[in-house]
Amino acid sequence: MGSLSRRRGRPSANLFTLLLALAASAFQGDPRALAAQADGDRRVKAAFVVNFLSFVEWPPSKLAAPPAPLIVAVINDKEFAALLEGLLAGRTVGKHAAVVKVVSGAAAARDAHAVFIPTSEARALPAILRELSTSPVLTIGDTEGFARDGVALNLYTLDRRIRIEANSTAAARAGLRLSANLMRLARIVE
Repeated sequence: MGSLSRRRGRPSANLFTLLLALAASAFQGDPRALAAQADGDRRVKAAFVVNFLSFVEWPPSKLAAPPAPLIVAVINDKEFAALLEGLLAGRTVGKHAAVVKVVSGAAAARDAHAVFIPTSEARALPAILRELSTSPVLTIGDTEGFARDGVALNLYTLDRRIRIEANSTAAARAGLRLSANLMRLARIVE
């Protein structure tokens, strides 16, 4: 499995633990704090997505040897893509440089290694999953119910905390292997 590291090659061993601690915090109070919480939640979700990349194993036919990049596609959400780019700047996943691209639909994401599907794409989710079903692509969402619908990893909010759910059947069908460490932290959905 790849590890997320600075370009100097030092692994960030406790990054996942740190991200869980960040996700556990919640803002309270006035409307400005709630707006800040929404922005903060998106940042935490972006950090989770970046960290997920180190806990997935792609088949060699999908992820070529370095210097081939690891491509993360974001469907129709430029702001979330910018958050991911900021977090991935100067880092590698394993020995792969990570590249983020915004795409307008699943057909344009078939060559990606991971695809983030935002809430705004909920109506299109069945078509997106059909389009990606023949590719070893990690699907990631951030909407309650996406994992039950076939997204491999999903972020949802419960008690004002961001949590992880994993659909191991969807991941296996895509030819991906999810780390046991990740699976222990997730709510398993089939």
